[in-house]
Amino acid sequence: MAIKLIAVDMDGTFLNSEKTYDRPRFEKLLDRMDEKGIRFVCASGNQLPKLQYYFKNLEDRITFVAENGAYVVHGDEVLLSAVMEEEMVQKGISALQSYSNVPFLLCGVRGSYLPKGADQKYADIFKEYYLNIEEVKDLHEIEDEILSFTTVFQVTEVPDVLEYLEEKIGGHLSVVGSGFGFVDILLPDINKGLGMKMLQEKWGITVDECAAFGDSPNDIEMLKQVTHSYAVGNAEPSVKAVATYEIGDNDSTSLLDTIEALLAE
Repeated sequence: MAIKLIAVDMDGTFLNSEKTYDRPRFEKLLDRMDEKGIRFVCASGNQLPKLQYYFKNLEDRITFVAENGAYVVHGDEVLLSAVMEEEMVQKGISALQSYSNVPFLLCGVRGSYLPKGADQKYADIFKEYYLNIEEVKDLHEIEDEILSFTTVFQVTEVPDVLEYLEEKIGGHLSVVGSGFGFVDILLPDINKGLGMKMLQEKWGITVDECAAFGDSPNDIEMLKQVTHSYAVGNAEPSVKAVATYEIGDNDSTSLLDTIEALLAE
């Protein structure tokens, strides 16, 4: 069955270790996808402006499943905006602050918010992934619609962080590891898989007509939502366990090679 939708995670999957990709080759593949009527979806834990930055001047040809599925955008149309109620925002703030003094971002529709005076080491890490970070005195007084929280720890500490947050707020919010030490908090049942399902239903595309690529636990629901699921070689074991295929790592040409092979079918 011909492929009609191809979705890729970004960090650790589509992007190499230098956070770049072979743009000329990708543009040629995107031209072929457009000719064949194949949808290209960028599905990431990153915020929309950062994802649009990676695909500057190509944004109108790509659908974005941003914020781990909390914000889905196609062209000028917002298909999903999973905004947290104020009570949930406060629960998230309280849980993160009670665990440690590690800074965290509140990610909204219009921007991302970091407490003033946050350790510069963390601020620099966040700036690698988020473009429009605003420092605020009080996280409780942000005038924006909040989609998610994100924070970062040593990779070895992430299981403990996830366990603590799950026990603290798991009945109210969803907690997920996004790779590279990042931990994200969203509304329950919000994930890349939900975004994928929404797009499949909107466009009348079956799971057999979809391919997806990922490397981290936040990609698992997306990979389960398609028949042709690919884990890159550097993917975590839990991701490889659910993927149908394993390809080369994100520093190889394997992902674009695989897309080219899918287009040739």
